Amino acid sequence: VLWLSMVEGGQASLVGLAPVQRDLYKDSHPIAYLNTAISQKGDNLDRYLLGRQFMVVLIVFVINLSGSPLPGAELWGFPKIVTDIFLVTGFAMILYAAMIGQLNSQVNAAHCMLDYI
Repeated sequence: VLWLSMVEGGQASLVGLAPVQRDLYKDSHPIAYLNTAISQKGDNLDRYLLGRQFMVVLIVFVINLSGSPLPGAELWGFPKIVTDIFLVTGFAMILYAAMIGQLNSQVNAAHCMLDYI
C-alpha cells in the first residue's frame, strides 16, 4: 500500500508541477527540482504516466491477493452474506486500496506538490 501511495502521489505531483517554472523552487526544494528536471525532459512524463498505469494494476492485484480471505473464514460473527460481500468478492480490499493507497496520497500531493516529491 505504501508503494501504491508513492506511485499515485508522485504522479499527482509531477503532473501538477509540469506547467510551473522550475527556477521558482530550485533553491527551496532541490530534490524536487532534480526530480522534475528528469521527468519533464522530452517525453519522459508521458512515458512515466503510461508505465505507472501498468504498475498500479500490478500493485492493486498484489494487494487484493494478499488480502484475500482463507476459505471458510469468519469475521466477528457477521452473517455469511456480509462476509461474502466484503471478503469473498474483494470489495473490502478495493475500498482499502482506493482510500488508503490512492485517494489520500493524490489529495496530499495535489496540495503539497513540492513537499511530496
